Amino acid sequence: MTDIRSTITRQPVTVDSGTSIRDAAREMERQGVGALLVVEDDNNLVGIVTDRDIVLRGVARGVSPDGRIDALMTTEVITIPAGVDVERAYRVFRDHAFRRLPVMEGRRVVGLVSVDDLLIRNERQVADLVHPLADEVLTPRHEAGPPEPTSTAPPAEPATPAAATPAAAARASAAAGVETEPSAVPELPPRRRQMRAAPGDTLVVHRGATRQPDRTGEIFEVRSPAGDPPFAVRWSDTGHVSFIYPGPDAEIRHHGEPAPSGAR
Repeated sequence: MTDIRSTITRQPVTVDSGTSIRDAAREMERQGVGALLVVEDDNNLVGIVTDRDIVLRGVARGVSPDGRIDALMTTEVITIPAGVDVERAYRVFRDHAFRRLPVMEGRRVVGLVSVDDLLIRNERQVADLVHPLADEVLTPRHEAGPPEPTSTAPPAEPATPAAATPAAAARASAAAGVETEPSAVPELPPRRRQMRAAPGDTLVVHRGATRQPDRTGEIFEVRSPAGDPPFAVRWSDTGHVSFIYPGPDAEIRHHGEPAPSGAR
């Protein structure tokens, strides 16, 4: 069983029920969140308010920004107890049309799980499965060919025995007191090298086949220490974030590297 608390990525942001709408909006901006948990004495949860609530229930209806945030909050908050299995959260999100789920210990808020948290969790699990497969596809292993036929004729001249493998050659040289250069690390295929990135690089997806402009996004997170996919990308056309394994129509433009002439 996977405890729901293992999916919590940050502490919930709370505000007092008497906080003004203006100050609540500023707190959202400062914390970089889209929802606030509204609490009263001893961190007791009394409601939740989202940026959408502020726009639709507040701005659109002409509510003063000096009004109390509890005038805009949702009071019938569905919660989930700490310690339950994460599958319980999947079921709650499936059955209700909302994106955030407060995690409670009694009446005290201890966390906030979102649909995004569960998607990221799934992405990490898929990445763990796909990464070895990607290595196999991008760096295929070649089976050894059949053994060469041996000749029955005796050798004309005695020859110096040749080492069968680089490792054997190194051992033979060491025995003779000859220093050898270390074996070179096999180079990765060009496609594999081109798909390595670092935060700050740009992912470009070419869409010439559909007569549409190329799509670009900033790579802001790379999970692999070597820079291999998947990448977390913030798309420049929508501002949305997605985790992506680039396809054959994509390229990486490294930070500071000028775009090629003619690039769209």
